[in-house]
Amino acid sequence: MADMFPDTGQLRLANLATSGLVAFDVDQVATAWTLLVVALGPNCAALRGRPPDLELRAGTGLITTVPQAPSTATITDETGKPVGTASWTRDTTDVFTVQIDISSPDDRSWGLRITNTDPEELGFVWSSAKDVRNAQQARVVLNPTALQTTVAVAEVPADLSVPISNIGTGPLVINGQADQDMGAGFVLKSFPTSLAPNACDHLQIGITGVTGAPDHLVQTATFVLDCNDPVSQEVTLSLSRVEKNKEHKDQKDVGKENKEDKDGKDKKDDKENKDAIKDSPPELGRLASPAGQPPEHFIPPSQRPDLADSALRDEPPEPGRPEG
Repeated sequence: MADMFPDTGQLRLANLATSGLVAFDVDQVATAWTLLVVALGPNCAALRGRPPDLELRAGTGLITTVPQAPSTATITDETGKPVGTASWTRDTTDVFTVQIDISSPDDRSWGLRITNTDPEELGFVWSSAKDVRNAQQARVVLNPTALQTTVAVAEVPADLSVPISNIGTGPLVINGQADQDMGAGFVLKSFPTSLAPNACDHLQIGITGVTGAPDHLVQTATFVLDCNDPVSQEVTLSLSRVEKNKEHKDQKDVGKENKEDKDGKDKKDDKENKDAIKDSPPELGRLASPAGQPPEHFIPPSQRPDLADSALRDEPPEPGRPEG
């Protein structure tokens, strides 16, 4: 199996940022070795911009820039002795294949340095193996990896869409049939059967309905996507589904209706009381006022909350309500 770098995810490099020198293993008897480097562009597609600078070092020798084939660079060790040559080629998915031909096999360390020369920030993932076929390695990104849903009795739940990306150096292949039972009431309805490096798509996940389960029944499951990404944590989904009875919602609605009826009755009674005061003799509803002047209310203006200069106007608002 290929060695993948970094350990998880991708290395993001801005313009002219470098990865530093990263060690990779080479069999001490190997006469050829392959590095695959994928430059990850935005928007689920290869950017096809400026190629990164790719540099190699054998042992503690000079760090040497690798050119595009058919040109080659000579790699030397710490003594200046040539130990191999290297060049790179590029495919349409922005995977760069660095081919190293080793003329002097030995138990020495090797290192790779990547510099992003494109104005766009790019992500990088790279792999190392004896040949191209073994170096090709898919790396999946699922977002999110934890799915939680609540389903009520007689409800028809909507499907979920989970984005899936391949940020690896080789094609992703997903196995299995449509409508797979994922556990906990989740169903994998459809998925891409393959994804090239730099590509993305989505998993369509259905949710089964509830026919009469106990209230707040919780179901959980773990689903591992059957694919050629060998790292299980990269292709694992945590699933949680809560079933609830619809009656709880109905009871809340009934309570709301009762409150509305009560509020309506209170408003009606209040209006009737105000009308009664309005129609009552002055001694019951108002103080007597000098002739030609408007009547005076019982409550002084400074204490009336319905006026602009109310004493309540500058008090702090109730919790959860904006001021003003």
